[in-house]
Amino acid sequence: MSLEEAKRVRLLLLGPLPAKSASLGEPIGGARVTFAEAVRELDLRGFDLDVINTARPRPNLPSWKILGYELLTFARVVWTILWRARRSDLVFLHMSAYSALLAASTIWFLCRMLRRPLALRFFGDSLYFTYHRCGPARRWLMERTFLRAPLVYEERQTLREFSSRDNFRWLANTRDVVPAEIWRDRDHVRKVLFMGQLRQEKGLAEALEACRSLPEDCHLRVFGPRMPNTDFSLFDSHPRASYGGVLAPEEVSGVLAEHDLLLFLSYMGSEGTPGVIIEAFQCGVPVVATSIGGVPEMVEHKKSGLLVAPHSVPELKAAVERLIDDPALYQRLCAGARQRGEFFRSGRHFDQLAEEMRGLARK
Repeated sequence: MSLEEAKRVRLLLLGPLPAKSASLGEPIGGARVTFAEAVRELDLRGFDLDVINTARPRPNLPSWKILGYELLTFARVVWTILWRARRSDLVFLHMSAYSALLAASTIWFLCRMLRRPLALRFFGDSLYFTYHRCGPARRWLMERTFLRAPLVYEERQTLREFSSRDNFRWLANTRDVVPAEIWRDRDHVRKVLFMGQLRQEKGLAEALEACRSLPEDCHLRVFGPRMPNTDFSLFDSHPRASYGGVLAPEEVSGVLAEHDLLLFLSYMGSEGTPGVIIEAFQCGVPVVATSIGGVPEMVEHKKSGLLVAPHSVPELKAAVERLIDDPALYQRLCAGARQRGEFFRSGRHFDQLAEEMRGLARK
């Protein structure tokens, strides 16, 4: 299909866009970066886009304010869909599986009423686990609303569990870091990196504890926005760690390229396919990561990184020390990381998505 033909496909996109800068009140999370990338890639492929930003402040606020923002955002989105979906050929909703029931069901009803096809892309917490945590009444509602949408994009783990559904598709979480600018030869581990929202569930305490006994020429650098439960006393008198502040999105690849190893130690139940791991791979940086969510599908153990159990400081410490003491293994992981990073480039994945969107619009 030519660019002129593609322009005729009017796509209403709904999802959370990142704030202009990360801060204590508005950290830039993976879901927002993922949606922003989808907007950019679909725009490059010639779609006529109308974007509704569903982001709302969530952390560092009293619970009543969070609920107020949730309700206001929901009402605004419903009203905007009623007004703008009529001018679109189809609606593409990006949202967390954890909050899918009410929002996705309502938007499905709106699209049915307006006779507009709906495609959904879930991120974070697996739809499969959300589905099975619900009671029979909620599952009944899901089955008769948004799970019947023409296209539902999820991670591979969910696709295996819903293998009988022909409307489910896999769409990779992707990134595009230019390799010629950031690849460099690495033969040993000296600079270790922790990057992400500094909340307890991201494993900051475990990273700091495991890195206390690093060799004198090794150092752990921590970047990310402070969260309400961040215990910064952990940095006090730490012999091998320091805090580097909050990074703008355009700074992430440069910082990754300066380091030799990324630690991703989250034990949040809502982890899907973290974008920071993909960015590390595309910079040629291997990862030591916890084996949760979709992470084992990304980090191939002993090929592009090492997997450890959540909360296990001894396992984490042993993995880091192993890479420091075994340069040959580390260099193999660097090569595997680069190869894995190429798999997650956006080109072919969004080419497929664009073709499916056009096919749905034609129907």
